[in-house]
Amino acid sequence: MRHALLVLGILALCIVGSAAADRHWQTGTWTKVSSTRQVVDFGPGSSPFDRGPSTQTLHAMADVRIYFIETDTLRLELKDVVQVNKRTVDAVVGTLVTFALEKKAIYVRDEDGTEHKLSVTKQSTKHLE
Repeated sequence: MRHALLVLGILALCIVGSAAADRHWQTGTWTKVSSTRQVVDFGPGSSPFDRGPSTQTLHAMADVRIYFIETDTLRLELKDVVQVNKRTVDAVVGTLVTFALEKKAIYVRDEDGTEHKLSVTKQSTKHLE
């Protein structure tokens, strides 16, 4: 039984590692970064589906960070909601960024290679003139 669990664990690590390696990495430039604080709902009552009066929604303060990345052909608006004062993406306007776009998610690499997953809120194509 232990051997089977070990094999499954190694297989899971290989699958996760290969998914990161299969990403289509691109480069762009950070063009804008903003941050606000707001109350966010979480917990069992935060679902948009009505579960009746017995569920309780929990609230907490969070940092909501909005990032913009541009390439020669794309403009991307990204959103990251994190716990107050939690370290997140180190984005400096005007510097290069390495990213991989996957549907409504984007993976951004820090200088040390750490990957951060953010949500894509807007994506538009730049028209070449």
